[in-house]
Amino acid sequence: MQKLLGIVVLGLLYCNILFASDEKPGRFFEDQPDVNNDYQIHFIYTLAADSKDREWDINGKIEKITDKMNKLHEKLSKKVKGSTGGKKYKYDYRKDGKLDITFIRLDLKRNQMHEHFNNNYKGYLWFNKFNNPKKVYFTFADVKSQDGGEGGVGMASIFLGSKWNKQEANTVRTALHELHHTQGGGFNCVPGMGDNAHWKSPDGQNTVQGQIFLKKAYVHDEVGCPKGEDSVYLTPTSKDPYDPFKLLCLGDWGKYNHPKLVKARKKQRSDLKNDKWNYRSGGSSCKFTYWDRSKSGEIKLFTNKKAKENYYHSK
Repeated sequence: MQKLLGIVVLGLLYCNILFASDEKPGRFFEDQPDVNNDYQIHFIYTLAADSKDREWDINGKIEKITDKMNKLHEKLSKKVKGSTGGKKYKYDYRKDGKLDITFIRLDLKRNQMHEHFNNNYKGYLWFNKFNNPKKVYFTFADVKSQDGGEGGVGMASIFLGSKWNKQEANTVRTALHELHHTQGGGFNCVPGMGDNAHWKSPDGQNTVQGQIFLKKAYVHDEVGCPKGEDSVYLTPTSKDPYDPFKLLCLGDWGKYNHPKLVKARKKQRSDLKNDKWNYRSGGSSCKFTYWDRSKSGEIKLFTNKKAKENYYHSK
């Protein structure tokens, strides 16, 4: 018993020393006050309990990559046939004009978490109040993963320890790919898009435009189907914007009644009712939800209790 208590005490001391060492000039541990009430992409630099701090939030690395992301998106979106012009993502800035980046050190080691990092991490974000429905929380996670990135509506992560992100150009493209998933895409009603929110064709991502969804996913003529360029998170703001959180997290699809979307939603409700897991409702899934399997059989928004369960027990 005494030996066990000693191990616990040493563990707590280690954590306290580690968290104290994370306090560095220019670092912020909370989302800073917003300069406006518009939709925004909020960036985060996250470490597991045993991750090395490479200071991407304070050494300019994240600013450099996010700047290249927006420049590439603006350049290529301008070239999409039928687009209204080049657009950038709306980023979250501090009052001093600098990019607002939050630092997070998790209390779980990487091997205590699911191989797919976001399976735990999305719960952590929610119960720590990173859950503003008018924000997308995009994380540069300094952890190893078999994936380059992963995301859906509400949040996404790019994994800096992945072999797919050794080159900066790959990191930029992967980040833009995941940002498109936070916008709800690729919607299955887009010509050439599969039911898994990616292109059907195996060569659909062989170009930069394909990888970051700047083809038909961005502009198309399908009635009742969302167009990427109409997302509220892009500027200049569309004359007829859509909010991905309302569509995928709240199920408020409004005018988006394309037959493929309607069919996917009906299939999802039927499967869930019959105790069969189905997260596909026509686009990327909402990350801040859980399957209320034992009661309603529906997919619901997190509560703090469910989010904590998700973080500590998804392994």
